[in-house]
Amino acid sequence: MDEIELPKFDEKEFLKRERRKAKTAFVASIFGFFIAIICHFVWRSVDESIRWPLCFFFAIASIGFMAKILEFLKVDIKAFSRKEWFGSIAFYILTWLAIFIVSINPPFYDASPPKMEVVMLPEIQQNGGNILVAAHITDNVEVDYVKIKIDGKEYEMLKDEDNVYIYNYSGGNADFQIIASDKGGHIAKYNASFHFTDNLVKVIAEEKLNASDEIIIKVYRNISKEKFRVFYLINGYEINATETGKSGDFLIYSTSPRYEGWKKDAENRLDVYVEIIHYFRGIDKAYRNLIYGGNYTIKTTADNNIGLEPSPQIKGLPQPQSLRTPAFEFVLAIAGVSIAMLFRRKKR
Repeated sequence: MDEIELPKFDEKEFLKRERRKAKTAFVASIFGFFIAIICHFVWRSVDESIRWPLCFFFAIASIGFMAKILEFLKVDIKAFSRKEWFGSIAFYILTWLAIFIVSINPPFYDASPPKMEVVMLPEIQQNGGNILVAAHITDNVEVDYVKIKIDGKEYEMLKDEDNVYIYNYSGGNADFQIIASDKGGHIAKYNASFHFTDNLVKVIAEEKLNASDEIIIKVYRNISKEKFRVFYLINGYEINATETGKSGDFLIYSTSPRYEGWKKDAENRLDVYVEIIHYFRGIDKAYRNLIYGGNYTIKTTADNNIGLEPSPQIKGLPQPQSLRTPAFEFVLAIAGVSIAMLFRRKKR
């Protein structure tokens, strides 16, 4: 049986190759650090809409300069295998990405004003009611102060545990501005107006009703961009009205004396309300306010089917929304490609 002859180990060539790899990795990391610093100043100097793509393409285009630097340092790049090139580029990209992201965030840099999401509940209120202004305000460092200015006068907004600032307004029609500032003096502003009017809610019913008779509640649809709830209180019960259609600028809701709380052969007083609901993304707490639609007295017959059914359930009302991850798709793509290259290198 022939003996298997192992190839002779070339120690000199092995050490030469490993020194080249170490030197290349060191140069790639230093070069990545240097390009990240340049991108930091580019980021600070250009418009927000082109920051990420400009810095990304600059970093990719700079790979050619890294090859020239390796040649200048007398690294034999002609001897590089595809695996060595992938490894060098991965070291460079990961170093650039890590240093660059750190450099454009606090405490090294803060150019962003606070971010504001503002809702008015409702957007139009019945005269005599109040409008709830809720502003979800966040900042990458810290919000310093938030104020609301109404017709030239400034007022404080109350902050809750979810970084939502609240103000209840019950005056007449007025313009307002929310001003938010962070610790760096960057300011964000939001401008809108309060609107009050009459006849946002109208109730239509016959003089005397059986269990099968219908009561129509018309609600001005522009009071909210989201679905709202229409209900009434009657003899200690809370009854939801069901949306059944549209008529011009109004949504049509219906109900009847067949629901619990109604008394037969009696005068029943209804207090009608519209509930506006909003959830800020990533916050489970509901922010709510009401429009009072007035009170009405409606007579019923001796129909035995009056007051038997439970209140209907309303579907499609606002619900908590999960928090979205910021869209840095191309950065994630870079990281994914770099990690894939590293795994590929390890396998080989």
